[in-house]
Formats: sequence, C-alpha cells, structure tokens
Amino acid sequence: MADNRVVIKINYDKDKQRKALIDPKMVTVWHTGRILSAVFILLVLILGAIYMFSGKDADENPAQANESITPAGVTPPQTPAILEAELPKPPPVPGDLSNTGNVEVVKRPQAIIYDRRVVRASLSTAPKNDEPGNPVKQPVILGPNESTELFYFSQIKNLMGHTLFHAWYKDGQLINKKQFEVKSNNARLVSSRKLTAREAGEWRVALLDKKGKKLSEVNYSVNH
Repeated sequence: MADNRVVIKINYDKDKQRKALIDPKMVTVWHTGRILSAVFILLVLILGAIYMFSGKDADENPAQANESITPAGVTPPQTPAILEAELPKPPPVPGDLSNTGNVEVVKRPQAIIYDRRVVRASLSTAPKNDEPGNPVKQPVILGPNESTELFYFSQIKNLMGHTLFHAWYKDGQLINKKQFEVKSNNARLVSSRKLTAREAGEWRVALLDKKGKKLSEVNYSVNH
C-alpha cells in the first residue's frame, strides 16, 4: 500500500519580497538650491521696501536730509540770531496792565468784614440815596491847602436794637467815635471824617459793637 503523504513547502524569502513591493518606502529629497533662491528673493523684496520708505521720509523732511549729507568737520551756515534787546518794544495797549513799568498802580482801600451780619462796607466819597459813593483811591494825597472828606459806609442786618460805633484812628490813636442806635434789621450806617494835609499818616476806621468787637474795618494812608 502506497504512502499517502502531503508535503507543504513555505518560501519565506518570496513572502518578504512580495511585502516589500506592496509597502513602498517614503524618501524625502531636499532641494537646497530652490530654498536658497526663495530666501534671496525675499531679502531683495525687504531691502527694496526699506529703501522706498527711507526715500519718502527724506522727501518729507528735506532739512534732516541735508543735515545727514553734511561732510564731517564742516559747520553748516547758521542764520544770524536776533537779540531780544534789539527788538523795538510795542506801544502799550490801553487797558493792558501786563506792562506796568511806567504806570502808577492806584490801589483802593479794601474793607475787611469780620462778621457775616455785615452785608457791605466801604470807604468812599459822599454817599447818594443810601448807597456808598465811588471808592477812595489809595493813598489819599493832599496838597498844602487841600482837604477832603471821606465817608465810611456800613450795611448791616439782624442787629436791630444794638448799639454800634464807627471809630476813626490815626497812627493807632482814636480820633473820633460816632454812635448808632440800630432801629431796623437792614440798616445803613454812614460817618465821615474831613482830612487835610496836616493829618497825613496811617488811618483806620472800624465798625464796633458795644463791647468793642470789630465787625469790619478799612486801613488807608494820607500823604501830603
């Protein structure tokens, strides 16, 4: 009886070759020449753009361009400077107080109010219609044969029934004192003093209450 045997042969090398044909390998190739060419073209474009913008700035600022091309060691010509002292001074403008070199500044005595019940106070010319006149110029200047009368005006409120005084002082000494009996809550008090050149000095007039408290005052000078 013949032997019935099956023989199986496996060729491993052929299977490896077939697999290599089915799965091809990836190969990367670097084109160095093309890369360098692209970089060179990019640099040329950047330099061209910089050159164009720098030329535009030079056209807009010709003074800076001229300074940049001045040779080293050479001083460019300079415009002669004009001294401020050589310029003529403009004539004074009427009402302009900025240039007071030759202008006499006239001061007016300011009333100092210490109590809020004093509405107004001023040293002025003759009052009209229960209102003070024009403010007196400071200092008061009188000639040998001249005289003037000054008026102290006080408007007060909420002091009805009180006794108040206008006290006139020269060089710190009391010269005259006028008494007022306040009869309304909105009263106007006026006193005056006639001055001559012989009464030159530092003057002060004050509004006082019965206890001697100052409610307002004005300081002024009389010169001959």
